[in-house]
Amino acid sequence: MKNIIFILLFALGATVAHGQEVYNSSGKANYKNKKKQKGYDPDKLVLGGGMNLGFGNGYANVGISPIVGYRLTKHFSAGVGLGYQYYKYPSYLDPFNNYYYTYMNIIYPNVWTRLFVYRNLFLSAGYEYDFITLKKPFDRFANLKQTKSTVDNHCLLVGLGLRQPIAGRVSFFGELFYDVLQGEYSPYPKGNLGIRFGIAAGL
Repeated sequence: MKNIIFILLFALGATVAHGQEVYNSSGKANYKNKKKQKGYDPDKLVLGGGMNLGFGNGYANVGISPIVGYRLTKHFSAGVGLGYQYYKYPSYLDPFNNYYYTYMNIIYPNVWTRLFVYRNLFLSAGYEYDFITLKKPFDRFANLKQTKSTVDNHCLLVGLGLRQPIAGRVSFFGELFYDVLQGEYSPYPKGNLGIRFGIAAGL
C-alpha cells in the first residue's frame, strides 16, 4: 500500500512540475520552447523607415528613407536603405535684399548601424552616397539665371537616438545626427544637427 501511495505521489509531483514548466515558459498548454535557430532567423529582420525634417533661416530639408536590416546581436543591428531628400537654402542676395535659393533633389543609397547602449538608448552611424540634381542662381552681368547640374556627395552621419516600443516588435524611434564629413554639397548644414524619426519592426 505504501509503495502504491509513493508511486502516485511521485507521478503527481512530476505532472505538477511539468505543468509549471509549460506555464512559466509560454502560458499556453502543450507549448514547447523554440530551439535556438542557427543561421538566418526571420525574427531578427528589421524593416521600417524614417523621415527627417529641418527648417530655419531660409533652409528647408525634408526626406524619407525606407530601410531593411538584420539584428546581428541582441544590441546591434545593421542594414541598408534608399532615401529621397529635398533641400533648399538661400545662396544669393540681390541689391534689393531679395534672396535667391539653391534647390537640391537628392537620391541616396545608404548603409546604417545602431548599437543599443542602455535600454532604449542607441548610438547610430551611417554612410550615404548622394546623387544630387542641383538648381542654383547664377549672376552674370547682373542678369540672374538659374543653372542646373548633377553632382554627388558623401555623408558620414553619427547620432544618438531613443526607441519607444509601440506593440510587439514594432517601435517608434527618433534621433539627432551630424554629418562629420561636411562635403561641399552636404544637405546637412555645418553646425546644425539633423533630426530623424520613424517606425521600425524588429529593433
